[in-house]
Amino acid sequence: MVDTEQQIARNLERQFAEMGFATQGVEALRAGADVSLRTLYKYFPSREAMVIGALDYRDRTYAEWIGEGPDAGAAHVLHVLHRLSDWLHQISNMGCLFRNALAAYPESEPIRSAVEAHKAHVREMFRRRLTHAAPDCPIEDLTLALFLLHEGLTESARLIGPEAATAATLRCARALLAAEEIY
Repeated sequence: MVDTEQQIARNLERQFAEMGFATQGVEALRAGADVSLRTLYKYFPSREAMVIGALDYRDRTYAEWIGEGPDAGAAHVLHVLHRLSDWLHQISNMGCLFRNALAAYPESEPIRSAVEAHKAHVREMFRRRLTHAAPDCPIEDLTLALFLLHEGLTESARLIGPEAATAATLRCARALLAAEEIY
């Protein structure tokens, strides 16, 4: 993305995260992006394109947020959940932006594709970490289980609070890893 496009996508992502997808008209999105309507439509020619631009920006931002972390063992794998907990405390605790977008636009195949791509990226983070930490364990089963814990933490944190949701999620994740002798 060029700088202007990335800046607009960042602003759209922030607006959708804070205000949701249904309540804002294009004029509010334009104002929040701090660009002219012409510039907004130059980079994102439809509301659907604006949503996808925001989701793509969030996907990249989240991947950077996770970062590398510890280099071995369970800590290497659990780092994703620890960083998600940090995200829920520091960035946003409004549920999953991707699921919220899909709920707002259930008929949009491009939005569904962006959501599915992000979820595949999250699963791949776990797969890579598990492969690095314990290449002989049942990678696919554990990848799916950890992904489901990640998704559950994201959604339940706003209902029961990030502390309680994180503690329960990490307890379950540690038990799964210990069952495979990943310490």
